[in-house]
Amino acid sequence: MTTSTLEKTTIKPVWTVAQIQENVARAFAQNMLAAMHVVGKHGGEKAVEELQSTMRANKIEHLKGLGVKTPIELVKALAEFEANVFGSIVEVWGDEKSAHMTYQACGMWNAIQKYGKMTPEQMEKMGAGFQNCMSLTAKEFGLNAEVKMDKEICTINFTK
Repeated sequence: MTTSTLEKTTIKPVWTVAQIQENVARAFAQNMLAAMHVVGKHGGEKAVEELQSTMRANKIEHLKGLGVKTPIELVKALAEFEANVFGSIVEVWGDEKSAHMTYQACGMWNAIQKYGKMTPEQMEKMGAGFQNCMSLTAKEFGLNAEVKMDKEICTINFTK
């Protein structure tokens, strides 16, 4: 069946915030997984590491551009992005020396699980990659990061 529109129609945005967040998380997850697959297949582990390093550097540049310097500023900036863009539910607390964020729900992780068609081993490797990313990100701010994963809950502790 073919549908035609004889008159030009301007499509207006009608999605809810939740629909936007779900679709952004889906698209981001699928593109990230596709990039990692292709780079890994054709460039090997070294190319994957370079891609991850470049993505992390972009994130760090953005955070520094926001003026992030302390642990509490870091968790607030990370959580605000996650909540607004991916629909994650993140709790933050702390101060200038130590701050924490707990994902009650992670929009990206949920999208990866839903659309990624990954094996348990791949999911475990992705979790280890997340831990490494958080540690290296923290280091750029003169901090230490400790990631604790417990089933669907993830807490990251940043300390000076």
